[in-house]
Amino acid sequence: MAEQQFAIVFRGALVGGADAAQVRANFARLFNIDAARVEQMFGGQPVIIKKGLDLLGADKYKAALEKAGAVVEMVDLDALEAAKSAPAVAKPAAATAPTPALAATSSATAGASATAPSLDPMAARSAPPAALRGTPQALASSMAEPGVMLVEPVRVAPAAIATEHLSMADPGTRLIDYVAPPEPRYDLSGLTLDPPGVVLVEPRKTPPPQFDLSALALDDAAR
Repeated sequence: MAEQQFAIVFRGALVGGADAAQVRANFARLFNIDAARVEQMFGGQPVIIKKGLDLLGADKYKAALEKAGAVVEMVDLDALEAAKSAPAVAKPAAATAPTPALAATSSATAGASATAPSLDPMAARSAPPAALRGTPQALASSMAEPGVMLVEPVRVAPAAIATEHLSMADPGTRLIDYVAPPEPRYDLSGLTLDPPGVVLVEPRKTPPPQFDLSALALDDAAR
């Protein structure tokens, strides 16, 4: 199945809040055209900016032009060709006058039921979208290929940092001299040591446990 093709159409409309002079200047820079050609594009007639684009390329063009301040439309070229090649639907022929016999029958049944209104087949067909009305005018200028950056990025100047006063040490050089921390000093003058084997704390004697066994009895089988 062939890939869907689109065209970018401009009708002179601007994005809300956009300055008309600035948008014209953006067009002159993007398309590399003079002021007279730019005014032709803003004449109100549909102008094809680019055609034969896939969906991704059409989205890129649309986003770039809207960023420049212009409102554009993506037209499905396949749908346009299908609308042009669609066969015309013939309207139904006018009804002929009924014969006397049929007229009598119709008169007899006219009060019994009402006839449904006939539907025009052409009325069911939706009107073509606004982008397909009118005769688009091709833009006589060169266009960049899809993927080309249309708006140049703002170049930020590198920061000016003075490094003349700095120097680099050789690899492996210790940048900071190691200083050993001072040894801790403790005041032990108030302490004394007993000879080895001296009991420092007298143990407390624990009384033997007392259990009340008066309520217990042995089973005869265990005797």
